[in-house]
Amino acid sequence: MDKLDYLIRTLSRTKRKDYENYVVNAVWNRLDMDDVKPVTQQVVLWNDDHRSFIDLFFPQIMIGVECDESYHELQRGHDIDRELTIVDVLRQIGEGEYRAIHIDVSKSYEDVENEIDDCVKTIRREVENSKKQNDFKPWVGAQTYKRFYEDRDAITVSDDIGFPTIADAVNLICGSDYKAFQSTWFIPKALRPLYGDRYRVWFPKLAVNHKAVSKGWNNQLIDKSHIEEYNENTNVIDDVKPNDMRITFAKSIDPITRVNEYRFVGVFRRVENSADGLRKQYERIADTFPIHRGKAS
Repeated sequence: MDKLDYLIRTLSRTKRKDYENYVVNAVWNRLDMDDVKPVTQQVVLWNDDHRSFIDLFFPQIMIGVECDESYHELQRGHDIDRELTIVDVLRQIGEGEYRAIHIDVSKSYEDVENEIDDCVKTIRREVENSKKQNDFKPWVGAQTYKRFYEDRDAITVSDDIGFPTIADAVNLICGSDYKAFQSTWFIPKALRPLYGDRYRVWFPKLAVNHKAVSKGWNNQLIDKSHIEEYNENTNVIDDVKPNDMRITFAKSIDPITRVNEYRFVGVFRRVENSADGLRKQYERIADTFPIHRGKAS
């Protein structure tokens, strides 16, 4: 997906919200900086564990633009309840991690226009300051996973990139050339010479809002660091096995691009079953895993 397609999709996410749509598009068009990436409906996790959404967010400088207006606040209440995706959870930021610029759209036209202009000046100034300090990473548009990882030595949870197939993800970390896999939980042959039976790869269909079910299995991403797994058709689960560690990739649709890909969510270890004995539980023990360039034999 090129920049034009991305911009069309991300900026059109506000099409049913008149005030937000006006402000978001005005800020973006007046900014006129094509190396700056805009993100709409950025998820924020607050200290009391509720989530909200920033109307327009610039991740390279951690600045968000929020529309303030009574009716808009009512709309925001509905947004909070919308279904989150795995990508939303991976991309979410915490309270205090960004600076908010508020635009009060209940004011007069002239006042709103002045606030938009001031907002754009602030964003442009922060971008220029970041560039002067050599901290700014220009937005270059969509990249394939091969291009993204060509000069990296590890895969991390913060990597905003997906894999089209299970084989693509396994080949990257193993230095292998598999064509396809039928199973979603296994030890690749190319991984055994490196780690023996220590790790398995796992490609679960995870959910955030209790809706993802495959053959009765409901796998819940509780937060970035915990997964619960249970089967709706049985009241019996197996005991915890020692050293059950899984290099985990979750299948999810990107909320902006609508592309269905596998995202690395970390290395998880099986821990004690839930208190009622009906759910398997996993905790994340690492948010990175090394990339092995040389082909394992």
